[in-house]
Amino acid sequence: MRSAFPNPEAPLSGRVESHYLPTHQYTQRLASSTYPDLHYNGYDQTVVEPIGPGSHRFSEGEFVSPGFYQHVDLSLFAPPERETEWTYSLRRAAQRILPFLYLGPWSCLSNKQWLQEEGITLVLGVRDQRLAQSRLISGQRAAMALGIESDSFDILDNQDLIARLPQAIRRINDHIYPSTNPVSGEPISKKVLLFCETGNGLSALVVVAYVMVMLNLELGPALNFLHSQRFCVDMEDGLKPLLVSFEGILDAKRDVENAKKAAVNSNLAAPTMTLSKKRSFADQVESEDMGDGMEVDASSLGRKPMAPFHDR
Repeated sequence: MRSAFPNPEAPLSGRVESHYLPTHQYTQRLASSTYPDLHYNGYDQTVVEPIGPGSHRFSEGEFVSPGFYQHVDLSLFAPPERETEWTYSLRRAAQRILPFLYLGPWSCLSNKQWLQEEGITLVLGVRDQRLAQSRLISGQRAAMALGIESDSFDILDNQDLIARLPQAIRRINDHIYPSTNPVSGEPISKKVLLFCETGNGLSALVVVAYVMVMLNLELGPALNFLHSQRFCVDMEDGLKPLLVSFEGILDAKRDVENAKKAAVNSNLAAPTMTLSKKRSFADQVESEDMGDGMEVDASSLGRKPMAPFHDR
């Protein structure tokens, strides 16, 4: 029996009776995002540039509050000493990613003695909204027992997660600000424990986003930096494209800030503008006549033709 749809895969432009030919090569494959490969190099940490007011390439107030770098001990962003040896049992504990930032599973909250000895002052959970409605994966009980802060980001879906990443980063920075007493100058110890059910999923994604913003790291180095401290992190495939998209968002934000700074600098350094003399009526008529007959050739400007097809 003959098919009712003969040769459904043949594109219209490839048929003999088609009046058009493609100007570019087309494929049936969908566009895919490139996720960086991770390589274990014996816990070698990524080189991190010095952090300061000039290193933050984003609008002040989005990720950090105004005056953040003037009232925070910048040594808090220095990478801590790495683990000398990783064992399987460490996946059930929390690891220090930065001197003030820890990452671990929800189960580590049951070790209240460890929380107190480490000086944790905020337990911040990242969980699915359905778990929040069931009052699961919460740090409130441990926080109440120790008299510390507890908070959570309850995520509706992946789109909601990527939209709320700046809020999560700002929440962490607001907690550690200031790190010194403005009157006496004495240090104020504040530490954040970020957790989810396993410590390898949503909370790990927030930590990667945090170091990308605060340490000016690209996605690949940020992931390697995280793995040097918590080697068991293995996010599910559905979360990986979110990190690629977030990196693109950060690149766009940097471009906007660079454009703003360039515009300000150009305005400050712009020479005095001189007004051109008014053209005569004859000059205007002559230019209009020339403009009507002029055609701009795209090839003369070094551009490829924009039309996807041309006549056969």
